[in-house]
Amino acid sequence: MQPTIRQYPDTWHAAEEDQERAWLDDWMRGRVCPATLQVCSRTTATVPALTVAGSC
Repeated sequence: MQPTIRQYPDTWHAAEEDQERAWLDDWMRGRVCPATLQVCSRTTATVPALTVAGSC
């Protein structure tokens, strides 16, 4: 795997880019609350159970 080429050479922009990538990863994994756009803690985040209508 090739290393990611950073768009900005300075430390601040690189840190912001890393933070954004981490947030996007959490978003794709369903760890971000869609109402607040904040990352939910792993212990409180719940995934709703799928139910089939009419099943017991």
